[in-house]
Amino acid sequence: MPLLWSNPWAIRSCSDLARRHELLINAYISNLPQHSKDSLANVQINIKAAQRTSAFDYASFLKHLKLSSFGSSVKFWIDRSLKNGIINHDSQQMIHYLIVEHVTKLLLTRSSSLRSLDLRYCDDEMLDCLEILASVLENTTEALDCLIYLKDFKYSGSNQVMPRIFASLTSKCQNIKQLGIYGYRPTDNFANFIDVQKSLNDATISYEQLDSFSDWTTKSIIRLSVENICFPLDFLVNFANLEELYLRSFDHVFSREGWEPLARLPLKRLKTFYFQTHLCQPLEFLDLFAQFVGNTAGELRHITFLTGLLNLVLLDTRQFITSIATNCPNLEVFEGPMMENDVDQLGLLLDKCTNLRSLHIYLMGISDYRPTFDFLLTRLSTSLTPNLEILKINGKCLVYEETVNLFFNRRRNSGKKISFHWDQFVECVGNVKEVCKTYQELGVVKDYGYISNLHSR
Repeated sequence: MPLLWSNPWAIRSCSDLARRHELLINAYISNLPQHSKDSLANVQINIKAAQRTSAFDYASFLKHLKLSSFGSSVKFWIDRSLKNGIINHDSQQMIHYLIVEHVTKLLLTRSSSLRSLDLRYCDDEMLDCLEILASVLENTTEALDCLIYLKDFKYSGSNQVMPRIFASLTSKCQNIKQLGIYGYRPTDNFANFIDVQKSLNDATISYEQLDSFSDWTTKSIIRLSVENICFPLDFLVNFANLEELYLRSFDHVFSREGWEPLARLPLKRLKTFYFQTHLCQPLEFLDLFAQFVGNTAGELRHITFLTGLLNLVLLDTRQFITSIATNCPNLEVFEGPMMENDVDQLGLLLDKCTNLRSLHIYLMGISDYRPTFDFLLTRLSTSLTPNLEILKINGKCLVYEETVNLFFNRRRNSGKKISFHWDQFVECVGNVKEVCKTYQELGVVKDYGYISNLHSR
């Protein structure tokens, strides 16, 4: 029971979700103190849940509060109550406000310790939930006690309510480890809230307008995920001790000047770099990404570089691959672009990065030409790659049976099985699957096939 009720918002789908929401709010109403029940009964006497007390104090089990889901649950409860004649249209707005107010206070004063607080999506019709939360935090001392050990905090946007919430949280909520900011804007009291955090090491930032992060400087964050940011990346210099950097959904067209700050970042502790966009434009500035890799002091273990329109461009990836090979001796995972003639660069990567265990190549070409993977696979066959466990290929390219057979045959004495995957756009010439099956039976291949449809044993 405590496990079930610690996160009641985790229910994603149900044959009768409205009924589940109704039972959830009924359970919380039944746990309300008598004066709160009296307030509800004074507005609408037919609320049966206010007339009884539950056998379990469900509010005390709560560990995770997602405010928008709570507000939606109350809305479901109101809709069901209207249909069942429990309340009437004239009183529904007052009932909604009172339930949110009294149950919010109940959850924050009865919960022994909230571990996550999610304030995203509390705009428009859910804004009253945010305002009520701010009032409860300001006027109920006990409500802050359950937030002392809060570890995960997320919010979206910035309005007149968030500064009040930051002001309240700053006094007691100082042990956050994970922070999610979805729709960042400079906000009063935000800097003070960040400054008092003792354990903050993981942050996600998302926004799509021109604003500045210059007011936020922290050395404690080691994992940063940046999403949908459309302004120059010089703000990243504020996060000097990053070990993991994720740049996702960069679908805004930056000029070269917009990417240049990335090349100057001295992230000496960086171990993971993940970049993903649906555009092909960043491929024009691979030299800047090569410089970025060169500034990481050799600590990188994982590099993922994903862009869109991979088969519509012809570019020079040699400097990028060479920089990785030269500057990342501890590399274990590489996922990114190559050209079919990057044989020497791949060889250098294999020779220098002896810990490489996963190689995922996006083979690039032009729209009316299919490159072949044979040149790169032949180079893989001649290199000692004892730690390589995964080889994946993406792109409109050709893979020949004879070359695959040579690659597996050279690995017969390596002692480590390999997984060999390709996507639906790869054209296999000859019976590549039969070759894979044969070497699987010989203990060379662990699994093989389309990336979404693997054959394993």
